[in-house]
Amino acid sequence: MLSIPFKGAPDRTAGTPALNVTVQGSIDNGNLGSTFLMNEKQEAREKAIQARAKLPRVDQEISSTRIKEIWNNVKGDFDFKSVGFYWPTKGEISSLPIIEELLKEGSKCFLPIVHKNPENRRLIFKEYTENTKLEANRFDISEPKDGLEIPADQLDLVFLPSVCVDEVGHRIGMGMGFYDKTFKGHSDQQKLITLVHDFQKISSCYPESQDIPVDAAITPSGFFPFYSKKAE
Repeated sequence: MLSIPFKGAPDRTAGTPALNVTVQGSIDNGNLGSTFLMNEKQEAREKAIQARAKLPRVDQEISSTRIKEIWNNVKGDFDFKSVGFYWPTKGEISSLPIIEELLKEGSKCFLPIVHKNPENRRLIFKEYTENTKLEANRFDISEPKDGLEIPADQLDLVFLPSVCVDEVGHRIGMGMGFYDKTFKGHSDQQKLITLVHDFQKISSCYPESQDIPVDAAITPSGFFPFYSKKAE
């Protein structure tokens, strides 16, 4: 059995569910697309989603506030004018406190739009302001009804959700691949930061060739930059 702890500060969020995932067995010739890995990945996804769904609203709000405080301490290290973010759903850490402050500071902020064609999984982004009218997409997630539309590669900084993130920056999403397809091959200048609860940190996200890593993670315990965007 191989169990690799996520490196960084210890969890400080009281009352959050534990999520312990280890790698068991062997990986044949490093085949990351094996059935073994697919099963382990899905198990990690399901455990994290269940744990996240059980979080009391007050704990979610505390975590979002703490993450905003941590972001304020590190944002000076980033160069950005256009910021992508997500509308929180199903227990995801809310990026809205950060976005509210960035709007006041003069940044342009954009929400993702899911294409109406289910086969098209590349996201585009529309500008969000305090006056933006929102509507639910086919996943019942809020999107801007109108507003300036830009391609994803024009964003300087993107906050994105994850179901899990590991110690080198690989992530597990909901399984649809929207962010992987949208940001595949993104430039070194564009930074991807995931916001997650501490219990969503796991030893491995069992990456496949199509999975993109993030540049950093913020949890209620701290800011975790990753060595390489390629997660080598």
